[in-house]
Amino acid sequence: MDHRTRPRAVRAVAAFVISAVALGPALAACGSDEKTAAPDSIDVVTRWSAGNSAAAAQNRVFQAFTAETGIKVNVTEGLETIDDQVENAVAAGKSPDLVIVNLFDKTLGWLDTGVTVPADQYVKDWGLADKIKPAALNEWRVGGAPAGKLQGLPFSGFSWPLWYNSELLKKAGVDKIPATTDELIAAAAKLRAAGVGPLAVGGNDWTGQKLFYQIAQSYTDASSLQQVMQKGGYCATPSVLEGIKLFTQLRDAGVFVDNAAGLTADAMYASYYSGKSAIMPAGSWAYTESTASGTGIDKKTTLGGFPIPSGATFKKPTAFRGFTGVGFMITKKGAEPGRIDNLRKFITKFYADTSVGDFVKDSGILPPTTGDFASYATNPLLSQSLGLDATVDYAVLPDVWIGAASDRIIQVLTGAYGKSTPQQICAGLDTATKG
Repeated sequence: MDHRTRPRAVRAVAAFVISAVALGPALAACGSDEKTAAPDSIDVVTRWSAGNSAAAAQNRVFQAFTAETGIKVNVTEGLETIDDQVENAVAAGKSPDLVIVNLFDKTLGWLDTGVTVPADQYVKDWGLADKIKPAALNEWRVGGAPAGKLQGLPFSGFSWPLWYNSELLKKAGVDKIPATTDELIAAAAKLRAAGVGPLAVGGNDWTGQKLFYQIAQSYTDASSLQQVMQKGGYCATPSVLEGIKLFTQLRDAGVFVDNAAGLTADAMYASYYSGKSAIMPAGSWAYTESTASGTGIDKKTTLGGFPIPSGATFKKPTAFRGFTGVGFMITKKGAEPGRIDNLRKFITKFYADTSVGDFVKDSGILPPTTGDFASYATNPLLSQSLGLDATVDYAVLPDVWIGAASDRIIQVLTGAYGKSTPQQICAGLDTATKG
């Protein structure tokens, strides 16, 4: 998933179509104007920018593709607000051919607004229908339904567990990973007494949003939650409201680190990697980055789920997993005759087993394709994550269901990590959902 964005004011998804917006220097050089673009090159905007754990594997595909075909790849690194960046480019007549990006927030509306084209036929024509897992394809369909149009080609699957610093837990007198919320509250008290922060999370960004939903769905079924996330009804749905009350109970019991409402993902990682906090929710994209941090945290970490309360819908602690991480979205320009065949050669290069394995090794992706990639899972945390199915239940990831309301919801949830009451939280979420 790896959103790596911070909250920002939300504009209507289609607003960029009305008038062209001046480009910043990054996209001014994205590629040639649509009318004069050379057929021997493709223009790509990518989420995997320098410093991302997937960047090196991506660049190896770029280089191999150019060496084999002679087709140049004009690369623009995606900014934190990559969706705005691409929308502005399209409005100014500087559309890329391809966007390598998460299915999240505004990108969920790109098919409807004409930024991108459906990918259903490409999957069939390019020989990918039997290679990409059906579950991965379905997550990229409109509404997450098998009958929905395919918005792009999924690539970067992810697991998203809780990380527990077993060394800090042991020093604080916590003998086992908490399995229930009562055990979590008791562990948080012991950690605080030992001078260690309990659970670090970015209450001011997407990490806090995801953890909130993980807790809020503790007592409800998937279909009811999906309905509420799409249409509202947080206050009017007793099982969801009960989950919101559980969240505030955990907050008020000191489970989250102090000032969680003011933290971002970067602060969360820094706190956990440095040993200032003992628990965090983080995805598989951070496995290799934690090793690269040089702190040794990867060797001290036990992966697990978020503890469940008595009477929960789930039988085991919960985690997230999915395929709405980074994938390939083809623009109208890229779909033009004379350009789409270049994209066929380019995109299918990524789905070769050796390429997928390279991403598994470098960035810990959950492979979107069939095949055995265990030999590539050299990272200790990635190896651990392959056994998560036996120890966790998987909760509903909110991204596809909350859509463009995501940023508005983050603003509400920043208050939830502060002092908002359950009623204030559910009312705020209802308002944010309806826009």
